Amino acid sequence: MKKSILVYSIISVLSLAACSRNDSTSSPQLSCNSEQLRNQIQQTLQTGIDNNARQFAQNDSRQFVDAEKVIGASHELNIALSDGKLDKDSNGNPICSSELKITVPANIWQQIQTNAPLLFGKSDFIAHLNQQLQGNEVTLHDSIFTKPVKYAPIAGNTNAASATNAASNFDQAGIQTLGTVLSNALLPYGIKDTVVIAGHTYNRADAITLITNPNAKVSPIDQLSPTAQMASAILNGHIPAIDSNNQGDSSNNAGKTSENSSKPTEITANQLQLARDNNRNANSVINTHWRNLDDTVRKTLQQEEQKWIARKNSQCQEKAAKADTPAHAEFLRLECDTQMTNERIKYLSGYALH
Repeated sequence: MKKSILVYSIISVLSLAACSRNDSTSSPQLSCNSEQLRNQIQQTLQTGIDNNARQFAQNDSRQFVDAEKVIGASHELNIALSDGKLDKDSNGNPICSSELKITVPANIWQQIQTNAPLLFGKSDFIAHLNQQLQGNEVTLHDSIFTKPVKYAPIAGNTNAASATNAASNFDQAGIQTLGTVLSNALLPYGIKDTVVIAGHTYNRADAITLITNPNAKVSPIDQLSPTAQMASAILNGHIPAIDSNNQGDSSNNAGKTSENSSKPTEITANQLQLARDNNRNANSVINTHWRNLDDTVRKTLQQEEQKWIARKNSQCQEKAAKADTPAHAEFLRLECDTQMTNERIKYLSGYALH
C-alpha cells in the first residue's frame, strides 16, 4: 500500500514538472525595449515634420519660411524613449508603456523664439504652442516635448522581420500629430535671411524689429547704398551684374577710394548681422548635405573635406587680415567663408543620392 502511494507521488511530481516546462515553452518572455520601435517612431516624426514644413512653405503667400532649414533643424532634435514597462490593458492583454522625450537644442530653441514674431506677431509663442498641445497628451517644459507612448510588447524569440512589424503597433496617429506640432514649433527657425514686407526687402533682424515695433526706423535692403546692396547680394550667393554705362564712374570711384584709403572702412551693424546670418545658414545647409551623403561616399571624401576646411580657414583669415577695423575683419572673413561654403555645397550636391 505504501509502495503504491509512493509511485503515485512520483508520477504526480513528474507530471507537474512537465506542465511547468510546457508553460514556459508556450509563454515566451516579452520585452518592452526595442530599437526597431524607436526607429519607427523617429521615422514617423520625421515624415510628419518634412511634409508639414514643405506644405507650409508652399502655401505661405509671404514666402517667409525655407522648408529645408526647418527640416535641417529637425535632424538636430534629440529623440529619447525611456525603458518600457510591461503591464496589462483593460482586457488583460500585455501592453508596454514608455515616455518619449524630444529635446530641441538650445541654440535652435533660442533662434526659434527670436524669429517667432515674424510668424506669430506679438502673441506669446510658448502659449501658442501649448494651445496646440492640448488634448494630445504632450507637455512642453523649456525646450523638451514629452509624450506617453503605449505599444505592444515583442516576444524574446521573435525574428528581425517580425520584430519590425511588431514595432509598428503603436499610436501612430498620436505620433503623427506630435510631428505636426514639432514642425510648427520649428517653423520660425526656417525664416529666411531676407524677407519682403510691404513691397520692400529687409534682413531678418530688421524685419523682426519692424514687426515688434512698427515705428522703428529701419531701412530696407533695397534702399541701402549700392555698396551695401552689393555686399548683401554676394553674401546671399548672387553676383550683381556690372552696368557697362557706369564703368567709367566705377573707375573714378576707385580713384576716390584710393585717395581716401586712409579712412577706416565702416561696416554697419545691419551689414555685419546679415553676414553672420548668411554664414550660419550656409554652414547649416552644408552640414545637412554632409550628413545625407552615403556612408561610403562620406568616408571617401573625409580627407578631402578636411583639406578643404583648412584651405577655407586659411584663405578667409588672409582676407580678414586686410581689414582696418575689427568689424571689417569679421565681415571679410564671413563673406569669404559664406562664398566658399556655397561653392562647396554645389560640389557636394553632385554626390547626393537622388
